[in-house]
Amino acid sequence: MTGKLALTLLLSASAFFCSGLLPAEEKKDRDTLVRDDLSEMRGSDLWIYNDVEKGFALARKTSKPVLIVFR
Repeated sequence: MTGKLALTLLLSASAFFCSGLLPAEEKKDRDTLVRDDLSEMRGSDLWIYNDVEKGFALARKTSKPVLIVFR
């Protein structure tokens, strides 16, 4: 029993300490994140960006509500 406990503690400690050695993902600032989202959403069929009339027409056609976000 103590052998399993010691092995578990050793593996847990090594995982804890080695996790700091992995390269961290590069942090992006808010402007970069917004621009990335915008370029991703403009090409997507899920979102209608900057075209209110098209959004209302699609809502009437599909009988679904419209959510408009102002920034």
